[in-house]
Amino acid sequence: MIRAVSVDKLPEGLSFPGDLQRKIHYDPSQRRLAFEGFMSKATFDRLYRLTDDREYRRALEALFQECTFDETDGAHRGHVQFLVWAMIGVACLAVVFALALVMFM
Repeated sequence: MIRAVSVDKLPEGLSFPGDLQRKIHYDPSQRRLAFEGFMSKATFDRLYRLTDDREYRRALEALFQECTFDETDGAHRGHVQFLVWAMIGVACLAVVFALALVMFM
């Protein structure tokens, strides 16, 4: 998924690293900075250090926030919650089993 934020212009002379040029781009006609997919903190840090320009950095921060949330996160969160509850259930059964062994010995 491509996410984008508004920014009037990129700092003069700014160019994105070669390995990221397929992920991030700026459309001057729409004044939009866009990123495709999930942006890791390491990628954000690399892009952030490219310039000291405040407008670019603010736009990149907003874009980072957009690119760290994925609509599938909710589904993954549900799976994690299920696993946590399943582990709690197994732990409770283990405690009950251990108590039963102690009581009947």
